[in-house]
Amino acid sequence: MQLPSIIRSIYIRPDRLEKGAVDQSRHGKAAVGQSPIAVTARDGSQLNPAMVRINRNRATSLKTHPGHTTDIPDTRKQLDHLTISPRPVRRWNSLRRSKSKRESKSPSQKKKHLPFKKSLFGATLEEVMDLQKESHPNNHLPWILPLLADKIVELNGRSTEGIFRVPGDIDRVASLKVSIDNGEYANEFPSQDPSVCASLLKEWLREMYDPVIPNDVYQQCLDNCEHANYCSSIVTDLPDVNRLVLTYTIRFLQSFVKDDVVVHTKMTADNLAMVFAPNLLRCQSTDLQVAMDNAKWEMTFVRTLINNLDTNYMEGVV
Repeated sequence: MQLPSIIRSIYIRPDRLEKGAVDQSRHGKAAVGQSPIAVTARDGSQLNPAMVRINRNRATSLKTHPGHTTDIPDTRKQLDHLTISPRPVRRWNSLRRSKSKRESKSPSQKKKHLPFKKSLFGATLEEVMDLQKESHPNNHLPWILPLLADKIVELNGRSTEGIFRVPGDIDRVASLKVSIDNGEYANEFPSQDPSVCASLLKEWLREMYDPVIPNDVYQQCLDNCEHANYCSSIVTDLPDVNRLVLTYTIRFLQSFVKDDVVVHTKMTADNLAMVFAPNLLRCQSTDLQVAMDNAKWEMTFVRTLINNLDTNYMEGVV
């Protein structure tokens, strides 16, 4: 920094650089009477050290006058840069007090007063069921599952080519997600596109904190994916809410593999299994090759359920 002509020299006092010698305020100013800096004017008089402001974001050297540089000592309280401020000390103290008042309420304190609403997405099935205890006390399933399933059928999803395979508009899917989370669907459903509802259904299953088919039976599913009876027994032994959600989903997909529906949708059991397997099963391996190898067995397991699982007892269950 090139100093004004009035300044003759700046002397750094190392004894003042010890811990506690410098005021650690947000403004980084040296406190009156504690400044580690002595400033001498060209007429020999001493300037008020409180007029020296410390800027810790600049380089580590000071130019006192042409041809002379004073390096700042490497101490526990290293000062990076000095600037000479023309503002009075009273003005500095006033600004510090006013800014302190403005910042007295931190963002975290302000957020404490904002209402927090848990999302249906990214939660466990148990948390979702807890969230709907008051609004849907008699439901055995997360209400979002039959809601989206019924809307897909109502919006002619069974006659929509590529349903579940062709994604819905990403912005409309996001908008519908927010609307459902906020309960803004009672009077008029926000979307009239079956592909948007289908995409959101897959997203809800995929984003679940724990997969519908728990990780502790994942390997059993792969090892026995072609044995219909064993696959059915795995489903039977699942926790109640997981079993109901999985069976409801499989029953819903079974309605899409009828010949009169496949003619329009072009979605066979193989196609549906390929689309839904990643949403129901979750490979825990971080090895990409292992995940790719497992994908075909995951698809086989879901296809076996679609073709063989008895879901009649789910009729009328919501």
